[in-house]
Order: sequence, then structure tokens, then C-alpha cells
Amino acid sequence: MSFQTKQFYGLVAVILLAGVITSTVMSGDDPGKLGPIDSITLAGEKDLTIKNEDGRISWGEKETSRVWSVGFMETGKALSQLLKADHFIEARKELDNELSKEMKETRAGLEAVTEEAKNLLPDDPDAADVRQRWQQIYDRFQHLQNIGAEARGKLYSKQMQESYNEVVEAVNVVAERLDIDIVLRFIPPDAEFEQDNPDATIMQIRLRSALRLPEGIDITEEVLSELGLDSQ
Repeated sequence: MSFQTKQFYGLVAVILLAGVITSTVMSGDDPGKLGPIDSITLAGEKDLTIKNEDGRISWGEKETSRVWSVGFMETGKALSQLLKADHFIEARKELDNELSKEMKETRAGLEAVTEEAKNLLPDDPDAADVRQRWQQIYDRFQHLQNIGAEARGKLYSKQMQESYNEVVEAVNVVAERLDIDIVLRFIPPDAEFEQDNPDATIMQIRLRSALRLPEGIDITEEVLSELGLDSQ
């Protein structure tokens, strides 16, 4: 067999082999679509095998060796509205009324002793007693102020946690619907700064975790809709 003939048969074998490989890799439903294949190995100093793990591109056995889809959520938009819910406002009003009643009585007592002290002469024998009663009522007044501030802070903290949990539940629903694995909270990089003091500004800068992001991965509107809230 001549050298030219051997070349011809070799070329035919390569073409036939290429056809077998192509027909295996090409989808039967769509001739322009590659697959299905179990994995692809990329050669290099250390070979890298890419495969499908539960619908995610994977290049290793660990969960961290996987491509996860990401979304962003502006939680502040939801929290600010949720905290204005009627039942939250009513609870805060009830607490204020409860605290203000005792504060009002104590303030009235303090004013009464103050008026009494105004009518005393410097050498009045009752002056020491009046000063002592004024100090006792004033200490009581300050104590009630501290109790009120602590009670309001505790209630507001509880309401914030409940609102946050509502946001998380809505995020999970939207993420399942949109097939998103990770949702990060953020403030859009182009949002206006709300306060003009250094502490508030630096906090808002820190919360702008994404300095740039593509359209479509901000799911704030979808979460607000899931919660039945208005877009702001």
C-alpha cells in the first residue's frame, strides 16, 4: 500500500472518529447544543475537572468548590416599612402611656416640692427636710427615666428582630423562586446619604458592600412585593 493511500485511510478514520465524538456530545434534541456529558477536564499544571453537582458548576468535592448564584437585597427599605405596622405602633403607644403615667405623677410631686422650697427662708428649720424630699423625688424621677429608656429600647429591639425575620422569610421565598443561592444585604452605591455626620456616614459606606453590580441581581423589589410593601 502506497504512502498516499495510507494517508487517505488515516484521514477517513479521523473524520469518522470525529463524527462519533460529535454525535455523542451533541444533544439529540438540539444539534447546536453540546451535551450531555458527565464532566470536562481542563489540562494544566494541575488538571481541573468541571462537572454538574445538583445543578451547580463544580470543580471539587467541597461545597466551597462550586459556583453559587448571588442576589442583593436592600433590607432597610423593608425594615423601615415593617416597623410602621399598626400593631407595632400600638404596642409602642401602650408602653409610652404606661410609662408616662408614673412619670407624670413623679414630675408633679417634684414641682410641688420645688414650689414649697421657693417659699422657705434660708434659716427655715424645714429647709433641710424639703431639700431631702426634693432629692428623693428627683432620684425617683431619674430612675423612671432610665427604666423608660430601657423598656422602649427593649421593645423596639424586639420589633426590629420580628421585622428582620419577616424579611428573611420573604427573601427565602423569592430566592427559591428565582433559584438564588446567596442573598447579601446592601445599600445601593448610588443611594443618597441620609445623615450628615461622620458616624452615620461611615456606617452607610460600610453597608454599601457592592460598589458595582449588574442589573437583575438586586431582588429588593421582588422581596418588597412578597411582603406586600410599597417600593420606595
